[in-house]
Amino acid sequence: MNMSHSLDEIRSKAHSINCQLSEEGYTPREIEIIGYYLNRIAASYLSYFTHKEYERSIGEDMSLQEAEQKYTHLEEMNRVESSDIP
Repeated sequence: MNMSHSLDEIRSKAHSINCQLSEEGYTPREIEIIGYYLNRIAASYLSYFTHKEYERSIGEDMSLQEAEQKYTHLEEMNRVESSDIP
């Protein structure tokens, strides 16, 4: 699944999900908690794909040290800060 959506499409989808949750009677705090769990799910996906990229880079003509540096860089970019947790 290699779909690419524009930022406007993604914002629109987030807005429609928020409206749907509001219409279903979720409170703002409950919506915030749902957002937190979605954030954790997204972090899991990023971690998974970071590891896949690392495994792929080891298979390339790349030294182990170069692959570890690339992996560390990707992992730092994808890290979820604890300050993001509600």
